[in-house]
Amino acid sequence: MSGKSNDTTLSAFSTPELFDVETYPLDQPDSAAYAAMLAAAVEGLNTVNCAQLADFVRPEILAAMQAEVEELAPGAIYHEANLNPYFSEPPEGTPADHPLNRFSPRRHGMVRGDKFARGGVIWSVFQNPDLCRFVAEALGYEKLYTYRDPYACTNVNVQPEGCEFAWHFDNNDFTVSFGLKQSEEGGEFEYVPNLRSREDENYGAVKQVLDGDRADLRSLKLRPGDLQLFRGGYTLHRVTAPERGERQSLLLSYVTDPNDITTSDKAIRIWGEAHPDHYARDRQLAETQ
Repeated sequence: MSGKSNDTTLSAFSTPELFDVETYPLDQPDSAAYAAMLAAAVEGLNTVNCAQLADFVRPEILAAMQAEVEELAPGAIYHEANLNPYFSEPPEGTPADHPLNRFSPRRHGMVRGDKFARGGVIWSVFQNPDLCRFVAEALGYEKLYTYRDPYACTNVNVQPEGCEFAWHFDNNDFTVSFGLKQSEEGGEFEYVPNLRSREDENYGAVKQVLDGDRADLRSLKLRPGDLQLFRGGYTLHRVTAPERGERQSLLLSYVTDPNDITTSDKAIRIWGEAHPDHYARDRQLAETQ
């Protein structure tokens, strides 16, 4: 494994150095093997909104990723909130047992994007153009770009023992994640695909799941080295509380607009402070109004 560049934005490692290209030929987009890999991912996403690709990164790269996070995890910024599945406040008069009124605690830590060494393996995985192209094709986008927000571009989610991600729908279109550490028990990703749609919130079925109905529930463990592509906007999902160990996952953020970046007020709400790039974005937005 040899470093290729000290550039602060590009991947310092080649695709074959980072990923198991024998199983997942990211660097051969015109091959039949690539087409089969892509078709399998698309099928999972189109049927249950989820694709899991096991052992996607090379073992030595996974070990290096884990070593990076071991140093950074103690500095994770912890978020604690009591949230309903929609991250919203219910309208006045909403029944107490309605999904909009079902609040559960959520606590986890996040390692900020600017903490990752630009010559390290995590940043290199995030900046890899072959991975970005594959993610776009699997999710049905003509092109995606690595998110350039200095804090939210790529993060490691740290979920200590006993800390559950309660049932929720995502506000974003999709998530891309790698497993880094898995607890001995618990820490399972549970989801109910296509529970709501653009036309129908299907509150009755959501309530049944919140009340314990597991009839249509799917469950997986994101093992270290696995890649997961997931559409969570219409899929109710959660991560159960880890037991006997911590759960960690790497989150990679891709966007359709290469200039996309959050505003300073949102950055402060999430991270407790804003970067100069966020204030520059404020000024840019103000000039266009």
